[in-house]
Amino acid sequence: MTPYEYQTKNGRRYRVAYRTPDNKQHNKGGFTTKSEARSWYRRKMIEIENHGFSDNDQVTFEEVANRWLDNKKHTVEGSTYRKYESECKNHLLPALGNRAIKEIKVNDCQLLVYQWANQLKFFNKLINDAASIFDLAIKYKLIFDNPFRQVERPKVHNKKKIRSFTRAEFNQFQQGLRKQYKDSNYKAFAFLFILSHTGLRKSELSALTWNNVDFEHGFLKIKKAVTRDTDNHLIIGKTKNIYSVRNVPIGQQTIQVLKKWRLVQQKELQYFNVNSLKPSQLVFTSQQGGILSPSKPGKWLKVIEENYNLPLYVTPHGLRHTYTGLLIDKGINVNKVASVLGHKDASITIQVYNDLHPVKDNSIGNIIENL
Repeated sequence: MTPYEYQTKNGRRYRVAYRTPDNKQHNKGGFTTKSEARSWYRRKMIEIENHGFSDNDQVTFEEVANRWLDNKKHTVEGSTYRKYESECKNHLLPALGNRAIKEIKVNDCQLLVYQWANQLKFFNKLINDAASIFDLAIKYKLIFDNPFRQVERPKVHNKKKIRSFTRAEFNQFQQGLRKQYKDSNYKAFAFLFILSHTGLRKSELSALTWNNVDFEHGFLKIKKAVTRDTDNHLIIGKTKNIYSVRNVPIGQQTIQVLKKWRLVQQKELQYFNVNSLKPSQLVFTSQQGGILSPSKPGKWLKVIEENYNLPLYVTPHGLRHTYTGLLIDKGINVNKVASVLGHKDASITIQVYNDLHPVKDNSIGNIIENL
């Protein structure tokens, strides 16, 4: 590399040219001597070789983790990024942050895994995130092996139990819903009624707009969901996955509930000078027309459970599981149920159903003997 000379109003200066890993050429000028230009060039080449790190031998886990988080910020939804950020801040960085990444060995990681497994239910998620950070270090040629890919994961037996209403409890819930809210809080009544009659996720129903309600053919067109950005603000974003974009059938009762709610909503929002007649108007909003608080449906449901002697463990998402179980109990094809729910395939739907309804009838044991 030979610096080349050019003239400025302040006198002679030198410039150097260099290429980055993407093969783009760059120039850096303003050096007063060739020696200064060559010195800068050598430092820049080391930096490029180290992918922006000043000294490979001293690069810490935290430096790579921050680069990994920056990549995540540009590739995942804001709410997902916040989870990654929280996991790093609260668990990964306190344990490994200031250590040189080259010095972290398999035994160090294994001891951490045992510690996390004893303290945290989501320890497997931490292992996956840590392994992903070490994978990035390998990509940057800071290390050659990933110690978190070699650890033994403890077996866990604390699988979270899926909660839902039985058929009798569901009927009791419907009666309680009408008595509690139909005349006093139609928004709460309509939201919980639709949630329990469609199997929607509450984030999907909260993002539904009136132009995606097909009254004529009886469908809700699910295209968006409420999520959070990187600053933890509520936004209308993408659905959970591509399979969640779907048309959900609705019956005549649900259509009538929606039609009445639209009239009620118009009066409520008119008070706050919100134009509720625009096609993109959210079906359910906060009092002043913004995104409905995610905690509201749970609070509404809790009141019914407490007042009508229902299990207190069923959440709004538990209504989705209830919907799943009731449809399959009625003999609806599992593949159709999976499609309505937005599951990738029927195996997920079957797993939910089996967790809710373990086999209790031993008559199947006699079938093979009677062939």
